[in-house]
This record gives sequence, structure tokens and C-alpha cells, in this order.
Amino acid sequence: MWPKRKIQLVASSAASGIDGVRAVLRGVQLEFCEVEPIAEDLCESSSERWMEMPFADMTKSSQWDPVTELVYWSDGLEENLWKKKALSQGINQQPIQALIHNILQDELVLWISEPTVLIEGRPLLGHILDMAGFEPTIVWQNDGKWHCVQKQGSYWLISESWLDGLVDKSTLGRRAEPGINEQTTWVVRETQVDFYHSSEGRGYLGYLPRWPEPIEELRAYHIIAKCFDIGVSWLDIKLALGSLWKNQ
Repeated sequence: MWPKRKIQLVASSAASGIDGVRAVLRGVQLEFCEVEPIAEDLCESSSERWMEMPFADMTKSSQWDPVTELVYWSDGLEENLWKKKALSQGINQQPIQALIHNILQDELVLWISEPTVLIEGRPLLGHILDMAGFEPTIVWQNDGKWHCVQKQGSYWLISESWLDGLVDKSTLGRRAEPGINEQTTWVVRETQVDFYHSSEGRGYLGYLPRWPEPIEELRAYHIIAKCFDIGVSWLDIKLALGSLWKNQ
């Protein structure tokens, strides 16, 4: 049967950020198929172009699948074969930038600064918020591979390098960085780090042992402070991080 929604993604596999796009499409469970723009000549000469085939033949085709919309990496090529064919068949089309904006338009977006601190293979900010019950959706890179795990919470946590140069991140979502009012600060002591509600050192919140990895220490404290600013409780933060110092 004809798919309810299936995207034809037209993009070079070498395009910057395309792996993140694929991860997001899979994470939000949008069905898609992909084609390289350089394959246009092959498509032009093919006798099995699904856009020109009867529906019964489309469903049997091993080369082309029926789709409901076309999403393309760049809108600079007006004569792009795929765009022309989609237009002739009345198939909706939009650039990847618009698709990403539509996915994130009602979300609260927080950017994960890089290099980030990972805990159990995912960003520290996402780990704390998830353990605290915020259920954020997280888009991040680990060991060269992009991941997207969608959950039901309002926050989307996205690596700052994702779609670098393609999308203006300040326009994404209902609240973009620096939308969080940064108030929490910290003081590093010999064996512990103390957190305070304000930069003037007022409103003592509590302390944690020093971060186990010295090279990650300041980045980790900045992330923990951001969790306070979002509204995560001190107890939830301690519970989320307790295993780090279990053997100390």
C-alpha cells in the first residue's frame, strides 16, 4: 500500500551533517530512502522510474519505492532531476533545513557544547536529565557515529556541531541557547566542588566530590550547573552521578 509518509532524501553521502540527519529521521521514526545526486544520469536513463510508473508496478519495483515527499540537501540546483520529477508529479518537496525546523518547532532546544562529557556512552547533560525524569530527546556523536534517541520530554539536546553551517541554531525550537538563565556557579576545593545559586556565592546548594577525570572537570561542572538552572533538584543530580564515586 502507499506509505502514509515516506521521504526521498536527496543528498551526497559526503555532505557535512548528513549522518546527523539520518540519525534524527530514524530517531523520530520517519521512513526514508536515500539517493545520491550524482546518480541523476542513471535515473534519467532508467526505464524503471517510479514517478512515471503505474501504482501496481511501483509496489513491485526493486529499484524505486513510492514516496510522499522529497527532501533535498541544497536548494541551489533548480534543474535537479529529482526536484523536477517531484514537481511534475505533485509531490511535496522541501530542503533539509525546513524539515529540521518543522521537527523542532515546538521543542525546547539545548545545545551540547563540544567536546562534551560522556557518561555511559551518552552526553552528561542528557544522562542527568533522563535520570531526573525529564525524558529528553538526545542527538549526539560518539566514536564517529551519530545517534538520536527520542523520548517524550520537551527538551531536545543537540550537539553544537550538528548541521554546522547549514542551519542557524538560534532559530530552532521555542527556546534556543542562551535561553537558559545561567545563575548557578561553583567553587573547586581540594577534595570537593561546592555549588551556589548565584555567581556571588550566595545560596549554597551542596557539594560533590571532585570529578574523576581531571581533563573533563570544568566542562562537567558547567553541565551540572546548567542542570540546576533548568530546574533539576540537588537530590536527582546526586542520584544520577552517585555511581561515579562508588569506589572512592
